[in-house]
Amino acid sequence: MSNVRNTRSVLFLSQWFPPEHAPMGYMLKELAENLAAQGWEVEVVTGFPNHPSGKVQAPYVKQRILREMMGNIRITRLWLYTSETRSFISRAFNFLSFVFSSFLYLLTCKKPTLVFAVLQPLPLGATLTLLAKLRGFKLIFNVQDLHPDVLVDLGLIKSRSVINVLKWIEQTAYREADGLAVICQGFKTHVQHNGAGGSIAVIPNWIDIDEIKPQPEKGQIIRQMGNIPSDSPVVLYAGTIGHVSGAQVVIEAAKLAASGSPVHWLFVGEGPLLPELQKLAQGMVNVHFLPFQPRELLPAVQNCSTISMVSLLSNKGTFSVPSKVLGYMAAGKPVVASVDAHSETGRLVQHAQCGVVVEPGNPKALLQAVEQLLADQQNLKSTGQNGRQHLEQHYSRTQVCAQYAEFFDSCIQGPAR
Repeated sequence: MSNVRNTRSVLFLSQWFPPEHAPMGYMLKELAENLAAQGWEVEVVTGFPNHPSGKVQAPYVKQRILREMMGNIRITRLWLYTSETRSFISRAFNFLSFVFSSFLYLLTCKKPTLVFAVLQPLPLGATLTLLAKLRGFKLIFNVQDLHPDVLVDLGLIKSRSVINVLKWIEQTAYREADGLAVICQGFKTHVQHNGAGGSIAVIPNWIDIDEIKPQPEKGQIIRQMGNIPSDSPVVLYAGTIGHVSGAQVVIEAAKLAASGSPVHWLFVGEGPLLPELQKLAQGMVNVHFLPFQPRELLPAVQNCSTISMVSLLSNKGTFSVPSKVLGYMAAGKPVVASVDAHSETGRLVQHAQCGVVVEPGNPKALLQAVEQLLADQQNLKSTGQNGRQHLEQHYSRTQVCAQYAEFFDSCIQGPAR
């Protein structure tokens, strides 16, 4: 099998890739490294790093095309529209420009055996299925979110004609792809109901449990950056602070805490909801905000807390688990999840026995869960350990990358469609 693999090439297509602070980009990097070590010829086609600010990160300078090497992996960066004005229109142009530039590149580049693409932005579903027919490569989409449903639910797309076009693209992508890699059973049910025609594999996102592990001493540098005493209990919200998060509930819980409470509430991340949270927290000395930190400080971020938390609006994010939750579990931190109990996140926390699930949008219930965990130090410790053990058994990088390699093989060897 190894000799056969040496002749195979896989092209990863994702608008986001390191050094951008996008969890999916880092997972693609790790998957690419894993495949390259097994003898695959790997190329990553991506954009110039600009997420989340919209400003291209130094030392990169935007140009038509830039080629790099990362070990045995070829990185091809393509021009795309960027803007520091993070309006819906500017983000749409950002997405569409990458769709256009990647279409031109894949039309003329050396034909890969397989293209593995994150199905976001959604119009890639139309361009890549067309290219797969024209050029004859195998195509697998990775479904990390249900578009356009997420945008429709948030009210960001209201035009019925636009929604119909996007639903057609979604269904075309599901129907025409040789394979779909979905992150949970709920997504599998969704793609099946929307006409999936090829193989479907449920493959969860993973965490590098060797990179992030319980190391409380590493967290002190983050506490110092936030001016938080080294011995104070900290509730951490880390990662993108998006509209669907409903993270206002964290500020409301902090407001309900008794005067003189020793608990500090720390946000490490950025996103469209951040300005609103900062406004709500004005004058609150126990609420702190830090921007995204460099990748090398990720273990420190995940280790700075006593309790870590995730929030999602009710009936939002039902079928996915925010990557921050896996980071919390890897660091051995108990999780307070302000989410629907029937959501994938709620089920994971309950199944792993790694925290407490409370009603979304209920600050009183959130605060009560935090205070109860802090009042029982033995339970606090064992709950965090449960999360770490669950990850080691089910979500390690080695295990999940092996599932991807097996799925890639099966799709390549499958009949032409």
